[in-house]
Amino acid sequence: MNDEPRLITTREAREILNVSKPTMARLLREGHFKIYQNPKDLREKLLDADEVTRGPRPRLMPVTVGE
Repeated sequence: MNDEPRLITTREAREILNVSKPTMARLLREGHFKIYQNPKDLREKLLDADEVTRGPRPRLMPVTVGE
């Protein structure tokens, strides 16, 4: 049994969650996901794929058009 998480890039996580770059950055800043550093590229952040698939879903905000 392997206890190591399956890691994905933040870009892959954005695609799964269907969120923009700024929204993904906010989710990471707010601590919604544990961030792993890519040992091959220290600039790249990796996330646990299972955590992302069960993670927070962005809430749609109602838009008011004129009154």
